[in-house]
Amino acid sequence: MLNKSCQLLAQEKLTIFFIESASAGYLSYHFSLSPFSGDILIGGLVCYDLKVKEKILKISPKLIEEYTAESLQVTEELIKNGKKIFKSDICISCTGLLKKGGSETKEKPVGTFFYCIYFKDKIHHFKSIYHGKPELKLKRLLNDICKNLIIIIKK
Repeated sequence: MLNKSCQLLAQEKLTIFFIESASAGYLSYHFSLSPFSGDILIGGLVCYDLKVKEKILKISPKLIEEYTAESLQVTEELIKNGKKIFKSDICISCTGLLKKGGSETKEKPVGTFFYCIYFKDKIHHFKSIYHGKPELKLKRLLNDICKNLIIIIKK
């Protein structure tokens, strides 16, 4: 899926930028390995720590307190504020619970990820739950993001 999505971005002459929390640069890294990376990848920002979310991306501490750092609301705000700073055709933001120690609950267990894909003035929202070791969760997350990216671009 990664190769297909990178090739599609290159064919359509689209650029991409990532704002990553739980994935900590994993998405940007894998897109950088593509032979098309020089044409499509603008870059990425890892906002793993709350200070990066609050100070650089201007996420309100009240929003984080109300919904938690690993939430659809914060993920959407990351993309809204990030796309003002980083100019690209597509922006993807991602938060989640890769391992224990975050805001996990019965309704939001470890393995829950939220991501948003911004394209053509529209934000697409996604929530997925993955099981297994952290590396497997990230691999599945990347695959799902690539699948949904292809669907969104082809619409």
